[in-house]
Amino acid sequence: MLAVLSVALLGQGVGAQTTSQKLQQLQQELQQQKQLSTAQAGELNRIRKSIQNLSAQQKEALDRLDALAAQVSDLENQLAVLNTRTALAEGQLADTTSQLGVTTARVERLKGDVREILSLQYRSRSNDYLGLLSQSRSLSDLLIRLRYANMAGQYNNRIIQNLKGEVATLDEQRAQQAQQTQTLKDIGAQRNAALGRLKVRRGEQNTLLAGLRDSEQGQRALATQRQAERALTARTIDGLITQVTAEKVRIEAERQRRLEEERKRREAEALRIRVAQERARQEAIRLAAIRAEQERIAREQAAQRAREAAERARQVAQQQAEAQARAQAAREAQQQAVREQQQRAREQQLQRERDALQQRSQQVQAAQDRVAQELSPLPAVSGPLGFPLPGGRVSAPYGTGGSPWVVLAASDGSQAVAAREGNVLAVTYYASLGWVVLVDHSSAISAYFGLSEPLVSVGSRVSLGTPLGTVGGSQIIGPQRMAFQYRLGGASVNPGF
Repeated sequence: MLAVLSVALLGQGVGAQTTSQKLQQLQQELQQQKQLSTAQAGELNRIRKSIQNLSAQQKEALDRLDALAAQVSDLENQLAVLNTRTALAEGQLADTTSQLGVTTARVERLKGDVREILSLQYRSRSNDYLGLLSQSRSLSDLLIRLRYANMAGQYNNRIIQNLKGEVATLDEQRAQQAQQTQTLKDIGAQRNAALGRLKVRRGEQNTLLAGLRDSEQGQRALATQRQAERALTARTIDGLITQVTAEKVRIEAERQRRLEEERKRREAEALRIRVAQERARQEAIRLAAIRAEQERIAREQAAQRAREAAERARQVAQQQAEAQARAQAAREAQQQAVREQQQRAREQQLQRERDALQQRSQQVQAAQDRVAQELSPLPAVSGPLGFPLPGGRVSAPYGTGGSPWVVLAASDGSQAVAAREGNVLAVTYYASLGWVVLVDHSSAISAYFGLSEPLVSVGSRVSLGTPLGTVGGSQIIGPQRMAFQYRLGGASVNPGF
């Protein structure tokens, strides 16, 4: 994901050149490509002459502005990378925390099972096999009883081993959570440092601009620089899109590889969740059977106590028999209450585990659906484009002044949206253009220039109308405006609006 963004940054390496040098290079390139018209040549020469006529102090100020602009662009893009890393780290931490909740619930339930096993073993001690011998009516009956006793022992051992395994998993997940939390803190520290440097550079820019605006000569110098930047805009845009287009196959292959890895990981986790849910369902059935058996035994014991009380009443004085019956009933009621409380506790632990599994299953299913949607092929390009600035209007039609884009205008805070479904190829910042978003539509590319705040990241699948960013981020395109370009077969075409 981050590698894709670096592709878009290659075109910004010309920041070390002065504005005059960049204009001269543009003129030479256009002449070599035989695309330089008489009007363009005259305009470039006029701008270069205006720059040459500036005083040495003004030239130095403009060169400093160019250097600061390049540094600001670098810092903005560094922040974009750090923001992407932050979102990725937050997602990983949320995943681990969710998995940790499932494992914790399972460990608590298994702890309850093991406590019951140990309590039962303590009460029965070594009398189990003696009981089997005394209660068995025949050799075959003894063998059957031994078989069920061994099965119970195996079940108990399996529960204990399961607890050990889940505790180990819990420790691993806690360690992973701690590591991911630290990674998030480290990225946050890097981001804060970059923000601090950006604030300093922005401050230097504003101070320098304010000084130039205070004088008529300084204003003329800024106007000259603005004209030069407008002349260089088309070259900047062409360079960016050409580089990204050249890397398009590699970018898509990397995106597909990343998504396929995530798909396999989510699929494996979904399988683990289904297995755990089935185990929890079987455990719920077992606990329900235990509760039913406890209730049956309680009824039988109550009936037996009544019969015994009646028999004792005939043998001893009525008052003494009733007192003994009440004492016995109280003891058994207390024991039954303890058993029922333990049973309820285990059922609650099991329900917490099932709830955690269900919640995690829904999260994994949502992630699987998203990955499947992003892995699906893009639809064939057909039909008209959607208007990329809802509520806006065309400020400068396609081709105005020879420009290969259309300029759109809207109110403050308006958002540019995807003109059709596609994958985000690049999100990068230029000092003159603001934020730029490129979207791949398989056989076409749409470009959105002049955004002040991007709302998507590289590799995202966007639908028709998905918000991409807020307009008004380019000093060249202007406030409340953005530029839009649509390319088919590598060449810009009229988008039809």
